[in-house]
Amino acid sequence: MWILVIEDDDALKDLLRLGLTNAGYRVDVVTDGVDGEERARANAYDALVIDWRLPRRDGRAIVQNLRASGVQTPVLILTALDGLTHKVSGLDAGADDFLTKPFAMEELLARLRAVTRRPPGETKRFLAVGDIRLDLAALSASVGDQPLHLRPKEFAVLRELCSQAGVTVSRASLGDRVWGQDIHTTDNVIDVTLSGLRQKLRDSGSSTQLVTQRGVGYRLVPGA
Repeated sequence: MWILVIEDDDALKDLLRLGLTNAGYRVDVVTDGVDGEERARANAYDALVIDWRLPRRDGRAIVQNLRASGVQTPVLILTALDGLTHKVSGLDAGADDFLTKPFAMEELLARLRAVTRRPPGETKRFLAVGDIRLDLAALSASVGDQPLHLRPKEFAVLRELCSQAGVTVSRASLGDRVWGQDIHTTDNVIDVTLSGLRQKLRDSGSSTQLVTQRGVGYRLVPGA
């Protein structure tokens, strides 16, 4: 799993990086609120660990902005403040959980597992972006009312892009989620799969485009 930590305290950010890495997570660390929000928008993280007090933009504002723009990545807020009003404010902004400092790494890991564990009743069966619709239970795709015949990896790529609608998915994230950690981002299998998927969308007459943002990643852009 891929975690973004937004934390400006040197000692704590190093502790978080070490603890999360040792637990098997892939970890990015950003020390600034504005830069952290931009990173959270640009990548398909599995969870965000955000300090409440940050330079330039605080944790509550980051969460509020992300939720307003449709980014639903689970968020765990770290705070030195233990007041009820403070926590309610953060939860109302869209945070999934709070952890008060100081804390044990074991508790942080347990809370991360909890916020990333989607209850079965909340699992989405259908995803849609523009005129593209995916049935995750049937592993089928359609454009409008016409079936879209995809290879398994093409479907997996489209699923990742649809599930992160509004977010540019990085090449590394796409490779990690679809092919696993053994694949290298330079492998042309990613390019071949994206090219095949893009051509099938065109052939289907879909108005939704699979756009490459050079050096950043990939995203679906619905037609007008």
